[in-house]
Amino acid sequence: MKHNSKMPAALLLAAALLASYAGLAQRTAVRNAVEKKMEEKYGTQQRKRGQEEIRKITYENDKRYQDPNNKIQATIAFETKDFNKKGEVKNTLKDKIVFGKTGECMVMREGEKDEMWMVFNYADKANYMVNVRDKSAMKMPLINMKKMIERAARKEAERADDGASWKATDEWQTINGYKCRKFIYTYPDNPHFSAMDAWVSTEIRLDLSENYMLGARLNTYKFPEHTAYKDMINGFMVRSILYDKKGKPESQRDLVAFSPVADEKYFDMSPFKINDVLSGL
Repeated sequence: MKHNSKMPAALLLAAALLASYAGLAQRTAVRNAVEKKMEEKYGTQQRKRGQEEIRKITYENDKRYQDPNNKIQATIAFETKDFNKKGEVKNTLKDKIVFGKTGECMVMREGEKDEMWMVFNYADKANYMVNVRDKSAMKMPLINMKKMIERAARKEAERADDGASWKATDEWQTINGYKCRKFIYTYPDNPHFSAMDAWVSTEIRLDLSENYMLGARLNTYKFPEHTAYKDMINGFMVRSILYDKKGKPESQRDLVAFSPVADEKYFDMSPFKINDVLSGL
């Protein structure tokens, strides 16, 4: 095309820009097509290899739990109350730890709209995060969360190694059917709490092996071994009351029920729509 000297400068500029954009769009389209083919050729292969490697060690190929049968079956129910500044109950939440025939379950916020279950199913070699309200469950490989739970339990307990922080009292009370002795723990440097009342009973017997994921969570409620209180070794905290820096109760947690029977509904996933995280890989 010959250059028309009479063509206005503005039109010349517009034509040049149009040609430039057309060339850029063409190059972009070519690059995108090449990237798409590379993704199809190599990316899909990489994903398939990744899926194959993960499946080699997950679900039916997970060799860690040869015997999925739990030696202990139990249901332990807790109730937590939070108080306002006036000492009135602000809210009450319930949760459970369930040891079933072939797995364990932590029931969080039982009866609430956002009730959730964390299920460790050894027979399925899978974890399930269950949203009760939505009737859905996220399935994932059975991850050994024991160490993570242990760390969380230690942090929650906020116990010091200094045994002198514990003080026994002569107060006894029957709480939820268990004879308990009151101990007082004083927090030396905690920024939020000043003390905790711990009502401890030796009438609860629960021996969990190290294979149990949630055993570490329950150990939070065991009274620490102390040479001065040998009669309370393996005692269980049936009630704990935390006090703020002003000495006012902030929260209270009770063990409200203990049963050697497990409700197997927590391990039946048939009512829920299962979404497998591996399908998204």
